[in-house]
Amino acid sequence: MGNVKHTPGPWEYVPSNEHHGPYVANGWGAGDICDCYTMTLPNQPSTASGGPSRPIHFQHGEAEANARLIASAPDLLEALRMAKVWLDFDGRFDMQGINAAIAKAEGN
Repeated sequence: MGNVKHTPGPWEYVPSNEHHGPYVANGWGAGDICDCYTMTLPNQPSTASGGPSRPIHFQHGEAEANARLIASAPDLLEALRMAKVWLDFDGRFDMQGINAAIAKAEGN
């Protein structure tokens, strides 16, 4: 499984609505992984919490795409690790890019 220092998956993409922009939560609903939006009043509670701050939607498409990509990160990392096992076994492939991507994801 590797050297896991991040919140274990699965991660869940939560699309935006009128109260919040898109974000990524862990699969158990115990916390947010990443907010992928900007609020109108970042130091104030959101409208979902009874405050005046609303998500800014000028980058709406990018924010949604970013949240989906981030939510897939644990799955992508595991798939890359599996590809490394198969490609290493063959021995014919340059593993530098795969090794660098895994090391970056693991913080090494």
